This record gives sequence, C-alpha cells and structure tokens, in this order.
Amino acid sequence: MADKQRGSRSALIIVLTISVFFVGLIIGMLLVHVSQKEKVKQEVSAGKSEPATTIQVSGGTEYVKVYVPKREVRYGTIPIHSWNKDGFRLDNGFMAYFDEEGNKISHLGVDISYHQEKIDWEALKESPCEFVMLRCGYRGYTEGGLVEDEKFREYAQAAVDAGFPIGVYFFTQAITEEEAVAEADFVLELIKDFPISYPVVIDTEYVSSEGARTNQAEMTEEERTQLLITFCERVKEYGYYPMIYASENWLRRELEVSQLQPYEIWAPQYLEENDFMYDFTIWQYTDAGHIQGIEGVVDLDISMVDYAAFVPAMREAVVGEGEIIEVTDDTGSTDDMGDHETGDEPDTE
Repeated sequence: MADKQRGSRSALIIVLTISVFFVGLIIGMLLVHVSQKEKVKQEVSAGKSEPATTIQVSGGTEYVKVYVPKREVRYGTIPIHSWNKDGFRLDNGFMAYFDEEGNKISHLGVDISYHQEKIDWEALKESPCEFVMLRCGYRGYTEGGLVEDEKFREYAQAAVDAGFPIGVYFFTQAITEEEAVAEADFVLELIKDFPISYPVVIDTEYVSSEGARTNQAEMTEEERTQLLITFCERVKEYGYYPMIYASENWLRRELEVSQLQPYEIWAPQYLEENDFMYDFTIWQYTDAGHIQGIEGVVDLDISMVDYAAFVPAMREAVVGEGEIIEVTDDTGSTDDMGDHETGDEPDTE
C-alpha cells in the first residue's frame, strides 16, 4: 500500500511539474507578444513622418515590415467621407484642408499629360506643388488600342529629377477582364523604371461618343465594377497602390460602389465647397487652375494622405515578400464632369 501511495505522489508531482512548465511557457509567450506589440507602437509613434520600414532576418531571409497609416472611414452601405466641409479653404490661392486644430494636412498636386506642352520644372518645384500625377496612357475608345501618353516618359523623368513624388493614371476603355489585365500590364511595363510613390490610378468615366466601345458593349454595373477590381488587384500584386478616378454620378449610376470599398477614390468635383458623396483621398478641385511653372490651365488636386511617406516602403515589402501592418495615424489619415482630357483622344490600334 505504501509503495502505491509513493507511486501516486510521484505521478502527481510529475503531472504538476509538467503543468507548471506549460503554464509558464504560455505566460512567457504572452509576455513576449505583448512586448512586441508595444515595441511596434513605439516604432510607429517615433517614425510617422518617414517611410517606416524595418528589416528583419529570419532563417537567412530578409523580410520588410511596413507600417501603413490607416484612416478612420465612415461605413454605411457605402463608405461616406468624414472630412469636415468647413476644413476646405483657400490657402495662398490654392485649395487646402485644415483639421480642427488648424493644421494643414492636405498636399497640393497637379495632374498632367501631353496637353500641358510647356513645363518649367524648376519653377514648378518652387511653387506650393508637392506631388505630380501623370497620365501614362489610355485605351482608344473606338478600336481599343493601348496608347502611351507621348509626354509620359519625358515628364516622369523630369518630375523625378526635380524631386517630386509621382503617381500615374490610365484612362480605361476595357470591356472584358482580359482587357483590364492587359491595361494593368501595359501600365506596369511603363512605370517599372520610375520610383512611383503615389497611387496607380484607373480613370473610369463617361465618353460622349455614341460609338465608344464601352457605350456599345452595354455593360452592367457589376461587369464594369469587376473590370476596375481586376485592374486594381493586378496593380496591387506588384506592390503599387491602386486607386480609382471617378465622378460622383459615375460611381452612383454606373458602378457597384459597395464592391469598391477596398480602394481609395480620386474625386473630380469642380466646386468651392466639397460635398462629394463618397469617401475620397484625393480631390481634383479644378480643371482650370494656374500655377507657376506650367503654361496655361492645369488640373489642380489636393491629397488628404501623404502617400509618399509609405508607398515606396510598401512596394519594397511586397517585392521583398515582407509583411505590411496597418496602424492608426493621428494625421487623419483616407456631379457629372463629362470627359476628362480623354474624350476626344485620337484612336489607334
């Protein structure tokens, strides 16, 4: 009997020892996890103003960790913009957005194509302009050929040389998913040699010509929306930041906006007061602006997000098979306009 009791006590001690070991192991893992989360928060707080990229080596492989600012978005059936309309006002002749503390958080930019024939890049750099969006190309709206903007490469290199962050936009006339992929690949090939630090945008809008291929195709809202998603997802695969350019009426009447929630909107609305229905992060507030360095009129924009602060690091993460983590950033960050520069483009095969 005594031997059995000693055996029972020994077994109980072994069970307790194992239990204590595993409990300690779990507690230790939890403490390490909490410590790592706190370290991430401290890193983010310390480096919001710069592309926050850290390199970690695991098993001989380098992983890039990027902290992408996450904006508060108002969601209903569709995302509704949460910007305070009173925060939009002119600042030294240009539109800007100020937060409740009076801090200007927007960034002034221009979007250009071959239509802007004369640009003095040094003069533009001395202006309040902070970023440049370039039309890299378009699809012809009758025969459907893919066409590079004749000034894209020249202007892209000049903008980079002048020190501007750049993004691009492409005017779509895709009517099948295969064509949407082809448009994305066409853009990716055009931009591969340039440091893109603002979004890669698909420009979708109404073409007034009855013979336009998108008018002839009689696509449904669902089909047209899927083409945009296909383009954006293709662009995202290569580490670029996709965006959709569309007017409020086009979004409301021709697209399923609820399916586009993962993507940010570049909103054309040429009014002094912005009452755009949907959430947006770039506002094209005029198509008849003037700014030093550009002869004639030009589209002027304000970006509510400083994309250049994280997009290059995000692309580095994707290309390097790294990890992207979204974090809260205290800086607040994400009418039918007719044809936008492209309605009367010559068509090519």
